Amino acid sequence: PPPSARWINGLFFFSLVISLVAALFGIMAKQWIREYLKWNAPLAGPRENVLVRQIRFESWEDWNVETFIWTIPVLQELSMVLFLIGIVILVWTLDNILAIAVTILVALLLCVTLVITVLPVFVKRCPYKSPTSWAFVRFYDIARWLLSHAVCYARRRILQCAIWFAG
Repeated sequence: PPPSARWINGLFFFSLVISLVAALFGIMAKQWIREYLKWNAPLAGPRENVLVRQIRFESWEDWNVETFIWTIPVLQELSMVLFLIGIVILVWTLDNILAIAVTILVALLLCVTLVITVLPVFVKRCPYKSPTSWAFVRFYDIARWLLSHAVCYARRRILQCAIWFAG
C-alpha cells in the first residue's frame, strides 16, 4: 500500500481505539462515582455513614481517581486531532481543491482549540479551563521551575569558575 494509505488507516484506527478507550473509561468512572456516592445507608447510623463516607473519600484521594477521570476528555481531544489529521491526508489523496479547503478549516479549528487550551497558562483569570489546560499549566510551571533552577545552577558554576581562575 502507498505510504498515504498507511498514514490514513493508522491515524483512523488510533483515533478509533483512543475514542473507545475514553468511552470505556467514562463508563468505568460513572460506575465508580455511583459507588462512591452510596455512603448514606438508610439502615445505618449517622456515625457509621460518616465513617464510610470518610473511608471512600480517603481512598478516592489516595488512588488519584480525579486525575484518572481528567484523562477522559484529553483522550477524546487526542482522538479528534488524530482523526482530523487522517481526514486531511485522505482528502489530499483525492482532490487538491477540496484538500485546500479542508486543510484550512481543520487548521483553523486546531489553532482555535490550541489557543483556548493554552490561554489559561498565560491568563490566570481565563474561563477556558479544562483538564488539558490544567495539564499545560502544570507543564509550564514545571518547565519554568526547572529553567530557573538550571539558571541558578549555571550562575553558581560560572561564579565558582571565576573565583577559581582569579584565585
